[in-house]
Amino acid sequence: MTQRSEYDQWVQDWIRTEKEGGRKCFDVKKSGNSYYVYYQTTRYNSQTKKREKVSGYLGKLVEGVGLVEPDTYSDDFEKVTNARYGLGVDTGGTFTDAVIVDLDDNTVVAKRKSPTTHHDLSIGLGNSVRAVFESCDIKPEDISLVGISTTLATNSILEGHGGEVGLILIGWNPMEPVHFGEKNQVFVKGGYDSKGQPLAPMSKAEVTEAIKKVSEGVDAIAISGLFSIANSSQEKKVKELAIQLTGLPVIAGHELSAAMGIDLRAETAVLNGKLISIVSKFFDDVERTFKEVGVKAPIMVYKGDGSVMTIDNARIYPIETILSGPAASSMGGMMLSGYEDCLMVDIGGTSTDIAIMEGGFPQIQFEGASVGKWRTRVKAVDMSTVALGGDSKVTLDGPRFILGPDRVIPLCTYAEEHPEVIGKIIGSDTFEYYEALEGIDRSVLNEKELRIFDNIEGKGPLSKLDIMGMVEGLWVIDEELNSMVRKEVLRIASLTPTDVMVFLKKFTLGSKAGADAGITALSNKLGMTKKQAATALFDEIKTQVAEAVMSKVFDDRFRNWYDHGSRVLMRRLVSKVRNDTIEIMPKFKIPIVGVGAPSKFMMEDLADRLNATVVFPEHNDVGNAIGAITSKVSESLSATITPTPDYRFMASIPFMGSSYYTHLDTAISATRRWLENYLTKKIAEFRCTNIKASSKVKTYMATEGGVGDWEEESIARTINFVEVVSRVIGDPPENQ
Repeated sequence: MTQRSEYDQWVQDWIRTEKEGGRKCFDVKKSGNSYYVYYQTTRYNSQTKKREKVSGYLGKLVEGVGLVEPDTYSDDFEKVTNARYGLGVDTGGTFTDAVIVDLDDNTVVAKRKSPTTHHDLSIGLGNSVRAVFESCDIKPEDISLVGISTTLATNSILEGHGGEVGLILIGWNPMEPVHFGEKNQVFVKGGYDSKGQPLAPMSKAEVTEAIKKVSEGVDAIAISGLFSIANSSQEKKVKELAIQLTGLPVIAGHELSAAMGIDLRAETAVLNGKLISIVSKFFDDVERTFKEVGVKAPIMVYKGDGSVMTIDNARIYPIETILSGPAASSMGGMMLSGYEDCLMVDIGGTSTDIAIMEGGFPQIQFEGASVGKWRTRVKAVDMSTVALGGDSKVTLDGPRFILGPDRVIPLCTYAEEHPEVIGKIIGSDTFEYYEALEGIDRSVLNEKELRIFDNIEGKGPLSKLDIMGMVEGLWVIDEELNSMVRKEVLRIASLTPTDVMVFLKKFTLGSKAGADAGITALSNKLGMTKKQAATALFDEIKTQVAEAVMSKVFDDRFRNWYDHGSRVLMRRLVSKVRNDTIEIMPKFKIPIVGVGAPSKFMMEDLADRLNATVVFPEHNDVGNAIGAITSKVSESLSATITPTPDYRFMASIPFMGSSYYTHLDTAISATRRWLENYLTKKIAEFRCTNIKASSKVKTYMATEGGVGDWEEESIARTINFVEVVSRVIGDPPENQ
């Protein structure tokens, strides 16, 4: 796919001039060394009562002349099709983005942002959706499909929120007591062996009594049985009976994970149960909001593995939406850039997320995603995250810059609301300030925190020294201040990468005087000029982004590579200064795509540092929302094939158990066939269209980092195992 950035400069200049002049409904396509212009517009057909898309050929672009129209016109030039528009929404930490996308060519029709309303996410969502419709001529009834990406499940896990869960464990007799965060727990007889053969029959009377016991005072029921991945019959029977007896949401371990380990599946099922009550309310509010706006299209929810599921399934399996934000940005960046194989870098306000795309989908962690203290067994994007974003706090350790991990309010933004802080910063050379919030719940504060709050309430922005002077007898208050920020009774403003970029005139935001004051304080601390201090800090920011990208690549390919020596080498590897005796630099074979508002600036010299092609596609500031509406319904599974002592090959397939084969090729083809058929049936249940299956085979060698093909016996002796990864995708069902 040819990128607009690859067009000749005179063509890019012509496009820009035309759009600045108000001519926007056209597209330019490159064929060989020639450029052709097509018009695109929409109209409402009163007979079909649907919006139509009208497109046609306008002419050829000639350098120095411009658009040359054809000598004759034919009705054949005009093409009329039913318009298909999708609405994508991303509820991020700072803003809720809404975009309207043409589903035929994935072009962005309109986009808008509104502040995220954390106390009720549906309010910010509704504001963004209404704003995006007001900005264009597309109507709510024209939308064929809706996609939503939300951080609600991830944040609920991190903050420890959730409902109560009852857990039934089938056929397990642990040596010691086990607990997975459930309120009630009961063991019942049953279970299977690794081949799916029953170990003991289940008693309906025992199961009925167990259901009654675990359902007392809970919001959901979780079930996990021994080797249910080899045979799920008992879990299904218990689930069916539990729904009949209680009417509560019931989740079985085999529905969420194909991983070995009854304990791991139990933990995942319990966590899913805790999230059901929280997300159900949110999705109820979402459906109500869209109904009020007039959108009647099917609603799909983004999953953490880069695919989507129906909103009804999201209510039942909310755990699958964890880490959906980074996954959506990966898919959105891929769609905007046109590169199916690339390295995606998403820089937001809090963090930088890095993922590798293969064949149009991000690489997947089949062993499960970790969120806070919870280690789930839910598939998620294999993402590397570092606490570095546009709003990361900048501090000093001697002459060394520390970036993050805390997210704060940039001084340029804060000074717009509190201009008095500018004089405080310049007068004290201090660029970190706290402010007590109004209407807080004082019961969350301990005795020391309450003393601090009572003394600073209503006093506006205060430095740590100011606060220490106001609270008699407290000289060490760092722990208390940090705790109060986490409890959201204080907010903190400080110097950030955003302020540096505003000072360096990379972009305009808030009060430039606020950013200037922060850099002034920094320069005084370092004994530099303001420009020197800002340039040094900005270089460190870009260096750390480059190091994060290289670390992701190294982590994927080498074990235990990180130590002091490798850290020094890494710094030299990504440095722009290469005038030493030996030149050390990487060479990327796939492009790097930047997503997120700060990415264009914090990655501005990444191409030189990493010897790579770096792309910042148009509309990359709303990549998450675009990913939410342009992705596919997808299911994936992996299986392993290992050599046995008797020179056979054992295929371990999650839903079947183990099978043995004489030849490796036979084992691979059989495993691939089983996986693809199983996944195709699952996708078909969602009424998807254009279903496609694919598989990748990787052979892992005994040597460090070795991956190859099993072709001869001498190589086979050094092989650990073969992995077959299958994925089936389909287009989500749309409003017709």
